[in-house]
Amino acid sequence: MPRQPAHSGSDDRERFLRPGVILLWVGAVILVLRGYESLYGIPGMPRFWHQNPVVWFVLGLSGVVLGSRLLLRAEPSDDGPRPWKPVVPGRRFHHVVVYTRANCPLCDEAGEVLADYANWLPKAVEVDIDRDPQLVRQYDSVVPVVACDGKVRFRGRVDERLLRRLIEGTTPITWP
Repeated sequence: MPRQPAHSGSDDRERFLRPGVILLWVGAVILVLRGYESLYGIPGMPRFWHQNPVVWFVLGLSGVVLGSRLLLRAEPSDDGPRPWKPVVPGRRFHHVVVYTRANCPLCDEAGEVLADYANWLPKAVEVDIDRDPQLVRQYDSVVPVVACDGKVRFRGRVDERLLRRLIEGTTPITWP
């Protein structure tokens, strides 16, 4: 099922990014100060700093761990929707053909990526190369192969960034 672009992932990213960075930095500074203080001593630090070294170590470590977890949560996920659209709307290309074969994980991945961009691409026609000896000779070790309007655009893997650039750089044939 094609994923629809949504903007909620961006909100989560912003919500977790700043606290994650702050916690990570504060935790790292505390740990560095604790390490330096235990090796060389830091004169002029408040009394509670010297009286509770374990508490400060645990606080620093907690800051680093929690900050890292928040930053990981702020990372965009490959499993989520892709909130992207080209500057100029409209469908590109008349035909998209995907040359595949059975039990090919890259072929399945290519189909999913192309389906995610169904708003700008025609429905991909899948051709099993194992049914045609000529196609086996031509594409045996490079499936999936994606051809747009007869021109091969991808071999082996559909790179999503390159697909976006291809869509962006192609004049639409129809407008929405």
